[in-house]
Amino acid sequence: MASQKSSEELKTRTPKRQRGHDRVVILLEAAAKVFARKGYEAATMTEIAAEANSSIGSLYQFFPTKPLLAEALHIERLERLKAGLRGMAERSTGLSAADSGEAIFHALGAFMEEYPEFSVLAGRRDIPKERKARSRAELKELIAGVLRQAQPPISDDIALMSGIVLELLRIVVAVAAEPDAAEDRRVAGELRLMLRKRLEEAATKG
Repeated sequence: MASQKSSEELKTRTPKRQRGHDRVVILLEAAAKVFARKGYEAATMTEIAAEANSSIGSLYQFFPTKPLLAEALHIERLERLKAGLRGMAERSTGLSAADSGEAIFHALGAFMEEYPEFSVLAGRRDIPKERKARSRAELKELIAGVLRQAQPPISDDIALMSGIVLELLRIVVAVAAEPDAAEDRRVAGELRLMLRKRLEEAATKG
């Protein structure tokens, strides 16, 4: 009898969990649209709830504050970015070092086009320092994984090269948050050319 009751309780809880998960997805996607459209500071929880066709109470039930909501969305998008870099490492064997760098930038461009809210989230001032440091280390290692597949191999310091690539990616993300900053976009383009030359040099040493 107890076993039957436990099974029934589990069946009851599972749909509730699924509904809760589905609701979180809807709320996060609504937040993404509002952050991309309004920016982080200007976006309000009321607007996000309206975008999700949800009550403000339901939004607060899952995300009590805007920083918590933004952090959850940022982490979700970071996981997508990291998954893309992992896949790139698997597919990039045989590319030159310079072409590997270009591939990373091309992938970031496609990612930013699909998730325009990412630059807004990355530019927040209230990102937890510990999480920022951890994400930076993870991204740097994933970039290094792509560069390690280069042919001919990079004989320079891979950690240094991946750090340079990551810093340039951060500039591109920052520029994406300022769509009217044409001069900054030109600077980002020049930096990409400089990176290509640097990676070419790194592959010819030794």
